[in-house]
Amino acid sequence: MDGMLPAVYTPQRDSRRQGARTSILITALCAVMVVIEGYDLVAYSVVLPVLTDNPAYGFTPGNVGWVAAAVFVGALFGALTSGWLCDRYGRRPVAIAALAEFTLFSGLCGFAAGPVSLGLFRLVAGLGIGALIPAASALTLEFAIPRHRTLAYTVMLGGVPVGGVLAALTAIPVLANLSWHWMFFIAVIPGVIVLPIVVRTLPESVAFLESVGRAEEAAAVRTRFQLAGPPAQAGVPAPADEGGLFSPGYRTATVLFAAATFCGLLAWYGLATWLPGIMRKSGYELGSSLVFLLVLNLGAVAGSLFTAAATDKWGNRKVVILTYAGMAVALVVMQYKLPQPPLLLAIALAGVGGHGGQILINAFVSKSYPTHWRARALGWSLGIGRLGTIVGPILIGWIVAGGDPRLGFIVFAVAAVTALVLLSLVPRTRAFEQASSEVTDKAG
Repeated sequence: MDGMLPAVYTPQRDSRRQGARTSILITALCAVMVVIEGYDLVAYSVVLPVLTDNPAYGFTPGNVGWVAAAVFVGALFGALTSGWLCDRYGRRPVAIAALAEFTLFSGLCGFAAGPVSLGLFRLVAGLGIGALIPAASALTLEFAIPRHRTLAYTVMLGGVPVGGVLAALTAIPVLANLSWHWMFFIAVIPGVIVLPIVVRTLPESVAFLESVGRAEEAAAVRTRFQLAGPPAQAGVPAPADEGGLFSPGYRTATVLFAAATFCGLLAWYGLATWLPGIMRKSGYELGSSLVFLLVLNLGAVAGSLFTAAATDKWGNRKVVILTYAGMAVALVVMQYKLPQPPLLLAIALAGVGGHGGQILINAFVSKSYPTHWRARALGWSLGIGRLGTIVGPILIGWIVAGGDPRLGFIVFAVAAVTALVLLSLVPRTRAFEQASSEVTDKAG
């Protein structure tokens, strides 16, 4: 033992450890909020076969697609306004308000008497659902340790399929013993429990506070969480946007990210919404259809962690392109009648590609813009992309109503291929180059 030197604890090492603990805390808080959102999103998918099987409820193959799209219409406006609100008022108030809003209106969905009232409640709930992700994304990314930023973001956004898993598991006993309304009543419980915890614990982004010149508040957050001191330019307001997202150095990336997100979300949310309905129309029992949805979301959870680790090693662009390529292959396979083991494997791979691909797009977006544009860039990309979540359920609703429901898998495959082509064309921005060099420097 004489030849071994004792561990030396320095203020810098203690600061790094505290920063890691803070990153874990913020990631966990944001992930829990996103889990609740994921449950609310998937709750409609699990009750959809029940609604269409019973004519007394008033739901038909022609209108269930519109009801499914309602939440995404709300999410479109929520996402587009969230980025601006986050950059003006802060990430924390937007995240808290979004959680409270969609918890309330998701619960009210349980009182719906038919497709019109359910669609309206889903529409309003979508405002909060769309607003949460840009705010939670910015908080998670800005508190994360740079070299683990993609992993932290993946864990946070992995809350969406975790919520989907919980919705599928909840549906199995609930739909067998209670009415479909209870899927939405149950959605209120976690929101009521988590909201006061988030209000008490979630801090505002230090990067945001410093970028708008609120240096004293930033210092208070640093003191509370024992974070490292501010950089040399802290407390100086961010420079003017000089064209913002559409300035010459960012314009092409901004357009391509939005288009790729449109295609990726069309494929992912269209599949997550309609998978039980498509499989039910293809002759499978309700219980089996719910198992397929469960496998899809389990694949999304497990696969997103793998893609995050791969991204840290090989970079955003390569991994996200391969992810969407794998999803497209899995979707083409799913249109055929298969024995259950290979069918479940294909569904799981589609989950890996659909959710993992969107996580990687969002991480790619956040890395490609300066800090003071980050929430706005995510809000823009996800906002325009939400159009895909509207188009997908409606389009597949028409296909299910008028022909072979499995043709929907081909539509999703085409969308996935289009997304990978668009992402391959995204140029490297100045902010992306700077972020990459910072990670390299800190790793060294």
